[in-house]
Parts: sequence; structure tokens; C-alpha cells
Amino acid sequence: MPESTLKQEVRSVLWPILLVFVMFILATVFPATKHLSHSISPATIAFFRYLWGTIPLIPLFIIENKKRSAPLQRKDVLAMGGLGLLGIAVFSICYTFGVKLSTAYNGSLLINSQPIFTTLLAPLIIKEAFSYIRFLGALAGVVGVYFIVAGGLRPGDVLAHEYFWGNLILLGGALSISIYSILLKRYVIKYGGFVPTFLTMLSGTAVLLAAALLINGSDVFRGITLYSWPLLIYVGVVGTALVYPLFNLALKVTGVVRAVGFKLLIPVFGIALSMIALGERPGSFTYIGAATVIASVYLIQRVPVRVRNKIY
Repeated sequence: MPESTLKQEVRSVLWPILLVFVMFILATVFPATKHLSHSISPATIAFFRYLWGTIPLIPLFIIENKKRSAPLQRKDVLAMGGLGLLGIAVFSICYTFGVKLSTAYNGSLLINSQPIFTTLLAPLIIKEAFSYIRFLGALAGVVGVYFIVAGGLRPGDVLAHEYFWGNLILLGGALSISIYSILLKRYVIKYGGFVPTFLTMLSGTAVLLAAALLINGSDVFRGITLYSWPLLIYVGVVGTALVYPLFNLALKVTGVVRAVGFKLLIPVFGIALSMIALGERPGSFTYIGAATVIASVYLIQRVPVRVRNKIY
């Protein structure tokens, strides 16, 4: 067997295994965040997650930036820094507060409804070509999200749902990361995946520090114990700094559609881990909504995306 063919076969086996591992790690962040939120402010959790997530990436950013033939444009750096407010700070605040007020399994489902919002908004924001199949998939996803948020209650009783406000905040996080991803696309095309991710994480971390100080005063460390530090470091270093670059590399090696398709595993792992680690028990409407959302996201991702005569 030719060496090049052998390498391709090995890669075709190893990358799917690696992507499954990445999705599992991302799913563990949900029950970890829920556990931490019992004693630590969500704003503090959000700050330390991205602080520990950004620090290990600094040397990689320096190395990556030195490889560039042309320097980063100042206006692009400022724009990406601004997007960090939306895609890192707002998203992370919604994520941690939402998980605290809802459940870990709802978090894993609703945060990963991002492709539904992206499908509905991309044609409006970046003139992405309209697709009826993607649109119908998004509408099905909206129905699934409603089942999760409403929990089978009648529309007039939805506000009384135990997790309604937490679920609504989680949807706000999905919406913010969707708009962020759409707006960031031009910089990913121009600079690659790592540089925009790092710069937005850096600026978002600074905003999260300000938010933590504003919400908690000077006592940012309130509630953190000797036993909670390892978990905080885990969600930052392993659940953020490790998996983000790996996933960005997978986008390049395996292709966007195939790599993003693996994200369907996050809510599956998330529900299982929430049941095992936290004893959470989803209701029947959550299972129905989960199946509908997963099917919706799968349908959306199966259709190529065309933007200004380019296919992604």
C-alpha cells in the first residue's frame, strides 16, 4: 500500500475519533458549570473560564502571528476585539447564568441551537443565499426549542415553567454566538480560525472581568474553594483552550460540514452526563424537543452554504 494512501486511511480514522473526544469534553463543561454555580457567581465562573482558556493560547498566538507575511490591520484587530464583547462576554454570561437557572442538559441543548439562529439571520446580515431546506430545518428547530423551553405547558402557562427564565437566557446566548459567528466569518476567511478566536477571547475576558467586578464587587473570588479551583481550571484549560484549537484544525482537515456535524453529539453527551453526574432527569417533552433540535441541526448542516458566489 502506498505511504500516502496509508496516511489518508489513518487520518480518516483518527480525526473522527478526535472529534468525538472534543465533543465529549465540550459536553462535560455543562454539568461542571452547573456544579460550580451552586456556590460561585456565574459572572465569576465566566471570567475564570476564559481567563484560564486564554492564557495557554498566548504563545500559540505569538507563533502564529510571526508566520504571517503581512501584519494584522489595526481596524480588523479593533473589530475582532469588539466582537469579543458579543461572542465571548455576552455569550458566556448568558451561558453561565442560564445553566444556573435551568439545567445542564437544557444548556447543552439550547446553546447548541446556534445553527437555527444562524440559518435565519445569515441571509439578512451577510446576504447568504436563501435555502428552503435550511429554512424548513430552522423552523423545525424552533418547534423543538419551544418544547424544551415550555416543557409541554400551554402558551399561557409558559412563564410559570420552573426553568423558563434560565432557558430564555440560554437562548440569548445561542443568539449572541450566532450573530458573532456570522460577523466573524470575514475575519476567519482573511486570517484563519485561530487569530480571530484568540483576539475575541482576549477582549471578551477583559469585559468578563469588568462584569465580575461590577456584579460581585471586589470579592471576585467569593465562593471559590480549594476544591473548586481544579474544576474552574478544567473548564478553562481543557474545556476551552484545548478543544477550540483542535476543533479549528479539524475544520481545516476534515471540512466544515463534516466537523460541525459532530456537534450534534454535544447535547447527547450533555444529557447523559447531566443524568449521571448531577442526577438530572429530563421530562418527555425535553426528549421530544431534543430529538427535533438535533434533527433540525443535522438537516441544516447537510446543505452547503453559498455566500456571494462562494460555498462554505
